[in-house]
Amino acid sequence: MRLTLLVPELLWPEPEDDLAWQALDCPALDTLLQRSELQRRPALAAEAQAARWLGPTPQPLGALRLLGEDGAALAPDAGVWLCADPIHLRLHQEEIIVADSRELDLEAAEVETLAASLNAHYAGEASFHPVTASRWYVRLETPWAAELPGDTLPPLSAAAGRRLNLPTPADLPSRRLLALMNEIQMLLHSHPVNEARGERGLPAVNGLWLWGAGSLGPAAAAPEAGAIWSNQPLPRGLARAAGLQHHPLPASAHSLLQAGPAEERHLVCLDDLLQAAQDQDAQAWRDALADLENRWFAPLKTALARGRLSQLEVVAGTSYGDLTWQASPRQIKGGLFSFLAGKPEALQQLARRLAAA
Repeated sequence: MRLTLLVPELLWPEPEDDLAWQALDCPALDTLLQRSELQRRPALAAEAQAARWLGPTPQPLGALRLLGEDGAALAPDAGVWLCADPIHLRLHQEEIIVADSRELDLEAAEVETLAASLNAHYAGEASFHPVTASRWYVRLETPWAAELPGDTLPPLSAAAGRRLNLPTPADLPSRRLLALMNEIQMLLHSHPVNEARGERGLPAVNGLWLWGAGSLGPAAAAPEAGAIWSNQPLPRGLARAAGLQHHPLPASAHSLLQAGPAEERHLVCLDDLLQAAQDQDAQAWRDALADLENRWFAPLKTALARGRLSQLEVVAGTSYGDLTWQASPRQIKGGLFSFLAGKPEALQQLARRLAAA
């Protein structure tokens, strides 16, 4: 079995934040990373990393996430779809910070009212479809939409908790998309829903984050059979589009291995660290990493050493870049002279080395 773990924010984004790194005890993870081959590339959001697991061809992430929505009343039929996730833009120390829907706590009636206003205003140009309070979609019906690149904006997971940093694209469709976002922001600014929220001391829904543009073409089989394990809609949509098996995320590596899946190639999406990193909550990040050590890294290290896995790949989108470690049983066993490898490098030392490079 070949297993890929997708673990965004595996390394704390501040290498010199000693309070965040202190008292970390992850011997299995330290050993896995020390004895693996590391490849470093420009940073990618977790959603793009999951899509890349299927192959190098760019994927329409918005349409795929919609395809993975269980119980949704619509499907990504013909047309250009994007994720249109509600955000709150707030001022912090003279910078505008992007906050996702966790700060909004939107009620169903508010979602319906906002979507109805947007659909009335943009009739014939765009149709907005909230599936949950945090995950909305838009189908663009304008002539320029077909030429819109899928990467004008990154997924919201890569922007939440960070300073607003909009690109200055050279292509006209991307500029029109950013103009649409600005129009939506102005439309929502004085919306009655937001005025009522302000009176109750709640943050305003003052924007939609439009990302993942593209059309879902004919289903194409994945180049290699496999399975995806995740509780999120986008990986579920990837599996459905590629004709792969999809399973809910198991409680631990033990559960996955005991299930004895028949497929040779597996992707496991672990987003336990992401929210803590977005919130800059070092204690929550440390707690989540310790939990991953016990439930995933330690049992997988043992399984790899015993040959139950033929390959383990750990993929992490971090502030240091897109990091991929790949290990085989031989590397983890180490043989008679494994003591020559010395003590595994601490995670903070690794982060410092990557930051310096």
